[in-house]
Amino acid sequence: EAAAPTATANEEHLDSFEIVWQTVNDTYFDPTFGGLDWQDAHDRYRPMIAAAESDDEFYMLVNKMLFELNVSHVGVIPPDDLEQVDRVLSAEGSIGIDVRLIDGDAVIVSVDPGSPGALAGLRPGYIVTQVGGKTVEEIASDVYTIPPLHERNERKRLTSAILGRILGESGETVSLTCLDEHGVSVELEIARADRDGRMVFDEAMPPFYIEFEAKRIDGDVGYIRFNAFTPPVDQRFPEALESMHDTRGLIIDLRGNHGGFFPVRKALAEQFAQERALFWSYQARDGVRDVYLEPADSVYQGPLVVLVDVLSASSAEEFSGAMQAVGRATIVGQRTAGVAVTADWMQLPNGATFMYPTTQTRTADGTVLEGRGVIPDVEVALERGLLLQGVDSQLEAAIRALEQEIN
Repeated sequence: EAAAPTATANEEHLDSFEIVWQTVNDTYFDPTFGGLDWQDAHDRYRPMIAAAESDDEFYMLVNKMLFELNVSHVGVIPPDDLEQVDRVLSAEGSIGIDVRLIDGDAVIVSVDPGSPGALAGLRPGYIVTQVGGKTVEEIASDVYTIPPLHERNERKRLTSAILGRILGESGETVSLTCLDEHGVSVELEIARADRDGRMVFDEAMPPFYIEFEAKRIDGDVGYIRFNAFTPPVDQRFPEALESMHDTRGLIIDLRGNHGGFFPVRKALAEQFAQERALFWSYQARDGVRDVYLEPADSVYQGPLVVLVDVLSASSAEEFSGAMQAVGRATIVGQRTAGVAVTADWMQLPNGATFMYPTTQTRTADGTVLEGRGVIPDVEVALERGLLLQGVDSQLEAAIRALEQEIN
């Protein structure tokens, strides 16, 4: 049972509430608040905040108010639960598997060689039915509904919740129940291993674990995958690209990419800019800020395909959507969730972290990505039957798209 807050805690909660409301009032990119009467929201929620009988009730109420804006990148996160920012990116331990929803099933789509998951016998195509004793349906019932309110974001949230339970503290075991290729139920206890790539960016955010992979695949095609637009990707990406300038084409795999920071996504985009050109426009309260790309010292000239899925978020959407808008890349995969506004962070008097949206992103052709997402040029889903055969249908489609451009 949640402890009732003290009088001092109630005062801190009210102070925090007022800062949250005022910050949105002053900085939200849309002065009409999407038609929401923001002053009325304040007047409705303040008495409830004042009467909140627990810390949990405070967080529930203040976030309920914020979610009335129906926009992503907004929320107040308790100081003892910063992993809520992004459990998948911040968990310290992993068993080396990735999962996506395919036809309603939580299907393993990749297993890292030599990982605890691989050593336990897990394979792409296996269906995860339980994690930590909870069924996927039970996990779904615990997932908060947050904006933008549509099916793609619900699917993104559930997938992240499943992954967030598979990941966790390093050294601890996670129990999984899976259906194998024959439909036989298999129960496993697998100890998580340490994740590499720990990065700390801000005291208001947890540490993040950054993955980066670069290689050549069949047909002399370059392939680069990373899970966030954060350092050290801004250093590693140009280095990898330099070694791939003689490839016939390049695939950037942003499936499952969580987003990141503006300077990183801009620096990466400039590796492909053949001339100075408008790339993004950011609508803020005080006007529009246009962002132009300046070509990097050594620009990659070859054809480019970007892979996306429903977990490609924020900076991943800004990068892929803008590349599509200027005709620099072919987008392959599945439509993204449209969580693509920019946001700032602050710490509140009660110790909580407050994330709030400040600008709305538009690509060079005027497309607003928030809510809409990035719609691929080549729409293709993963298929469980092919995964069991070791075939990634989205990657295969990306290779075919490159071949068409090359030929």
